[in-house]
Amino acid sequence: MSRESDIEAVVAARTMRVRPAVRSAARSRLGGISMFKRISAQDKSTFLSQLSMMLRARLPILRSLEILAGQTRNPRLRSAIGEMINDVRKGSSFSSALAHQAGIFDALVVVTAEVGQESGRLPEVLSSLAEYMERMNVLRRKVMQALAYPVLVLSVAALVVSFLLLYIVPTFADMFRTSNVPIPYATRVVITASSFFAANWVYVFALILMAVAASRWLLGSELKKSIVEQYALRIPWVGGVLVKNYTARFCRTLGTLLQSQVPLVDALSVTKRIFVNRQLRGEIERLIKFVKQGRAVAEPLSSSKIFSPVVAQMIAVGEETSELDTMLLRVAAFYEAELADTMETLTTVIEPILIVMLGAMVGTVLIAMYLPMFDMTNAVGGG
Repeated sequence: MSRESDIEAVVAARTMRVRPAVRSAARSRLGGISMFKRISAQDKSTFLSQLSMMLRARLPILRSLEILAGQTRNPRLRSAIGEMINDVRKGSSFSSALAHQAGIFDALVVVTAEVGQESGRLPEVLSSLAEYMERMNVLRRKVMQALAYPVLVLSVAALVVSFLLLYIVPTFADMFRTSNVPIPYATRVVITASSFFAANWVYVFALILMAVAASRWLLGSELKKSIVEQYALRIPWVGGVLVKNYTARFCRTLGTLLQSQVPLVDALSVTKRIFVNRQLRGEIERLIKFVKQGRAVAEPLSSSKIFSPVVAQMIAVGEETSELDTMLLRVAAFYEAELADTMETLTTVIEPILIVMLGAMVGTVLIAMYLPMFDMTNAVGGG
């Protein structure tokens, strides 16, 4: 029992520590997760990592799950672990217990765990899965951070301009109406916009909410999201970012599965399921057909409309040296770094542009309001 107590203490310490790079983010998420009962990728990654550590210490799978059920703070994940414990007690395998939690763990986790059990490498496989989830989570977070900044700045700009049009401009407009000073064209435009916004602000905000709801509806199903991504691929810069993201995820997922000794055809089938883009799924389906015919993976990739020729050449080298999984993970690491650099460059370039836009919007309104003030001052001085 002392050995299990030591392991429990280590797990508790790791749960509090998570990872130094994401410590504060993990803590902030825990509160929100408990409230909305949502299981994040970080929760699942931590669970698999801790389970791997316990199995490496030669604890039985049932006892390991019981310890984790007591340590897990997320109520929904704790409930799922409890259901897995019941399944294992009834004689089900760990992978079968995972399969019963399809709403939480996808086919990638289930298939890889099954192969890990059959090969006797479950601890190593779970560790690879945890690392995979962490890398995908970091990649997703970098993309979201890069997209969140423009949205935040534009939202602040909209609120500031709305405040000016609703409260500041009407005050100036009333003052100008009582004077005999001619109002410049720019000032008249701003006053007209203020009057329109004051009379119709409810409809304006309703229109914004409808636009947000429409965007969520467009991304609400795989088919709609696939159509949106298909059009996004045609946009020069956005298409390049999407291709890098697809390449990194494809190589990372396939490489992780092959490293876990999942057969190539099964690995490709599972990898296809993580994408919603129909064109990409079609290309992976073509890969599966080629592999079933005994041909190389790199052959159809060389004529791909999504993957670059460099990816096909690197995979060909991996196949020739019997190190396909290693080469895929190297390609994934390269494109993950490329994508991170692209997102960082985007943030660096767009930050001053957005600040200038914000200043220009606010400055335009203020200058338009002060132009008549100069004429009024001149009129008073001349009188």
